[in-house]
Amino acid sequence: MKKLNLLLFIFGLLCVLVSCDNTSDNKQFTLLTSDKTGVDFINQLKETNTMNYFTYPYIYMGGGVSVGDIDNDNLDDIFFTGNMAENRLYLNKGNLEFDDITSSAGVGGDDKWYTGSTMVDINNDGYLDIYVSVAGLNGVKNNELYINNGDNTFTESASEYGIDDIGNSVQATFFDYDKDGDLDLYVANYPMTPFDAPSSYYSFKMQNPKDYETDNLYRNDGSLFTRVTEDAGLRTYGLTLSATVGDLNNDSFPDIYISNDFSSPDFMYMNNGDGTFTDVVKESTNQTSFYGMGVDIADFNNDQYLDYIQVD
Repeated sequence: MKKLNLLLFIFGLLCVLVSCDNTSDNKQFTLLTSDKTGVDFINQLKETNTMNYFTYPYIYMGGGVSVGDIDNDNLDDIFFTGNMAENRLYLNKGNLEFDDITSSAGVGGDDKWYTGSTMVDINNDGYLDIYVSVAGLNGVKNNELYINNGDNTFTESASEYGIDDIGNSVQATFFDYDKDGDLDLYVANYPMTPFDAPSSYYSFKMQNPKDYETDNLYRNDGSLFTRVTEDAGLRTYGLTLSATVGDLNNDSFPDIYISNDFSSPDFMYMNNGDGTFTDVVKESTNQTSFYGMGVDIADFNNDQYLDYIQVD
């Protein structure tokens, strides 16, 4: 019996040692340096007397990144946005090696405070375009749209398409909310607001939002987008950090969940199927995050119903 117990102990010890083996062969990921990949983008922030957390509390919200095949060679390319740095576009050469084509592509931007980015074929020509969100303390905040010319160059055309949103934008989501076969645009905005404001401040703002303080919905009407925020029932005040889309009630129409920061409540916009939305967050949830940083939608338990997860 003692020998059996000893053998079992030795066997268990060997199992533990094997399971704790952390050799390089068992690593799931390998860190590749910029010398190998050619991707050397750094969104470096430097505080000054005029630009710091106290003058611009959103300074550390970060930039953005989007991945897509801009030249249709079946290799995904990478676009980075910078707050205090130039935007960068890296062309995938294969074997995880990239070329920086920012300058020749014309997507470096100017002195704007760039945040989120989204790749989308907005004009249905078979090439991915790049929509870039803009925020910042001062200066022009119009979002930008880089139209892919098909030769690894781009032309900024946001105003021509009617989507040069002026809000303090953090993210943009493209989806076909009216099911007419083209992609519409939802822009998530985080209006500048004093973080120490009382609840009464947010209550007032929610009742009296300005155009640049709301998220915006743009309907795709072909070669031009039309701002339909108010008509769609979406002209509400919120400190939006994330917007995600999914058919939450299985009626075939895409709905929207908005993750808001601080005292502004989240929104769960159900698509009514007639171009309008209704917020049902109170009826549909037991509670929401108080500091909603981000949200995503997926069927986590494979029951054919979409769930959502939110980080706080």
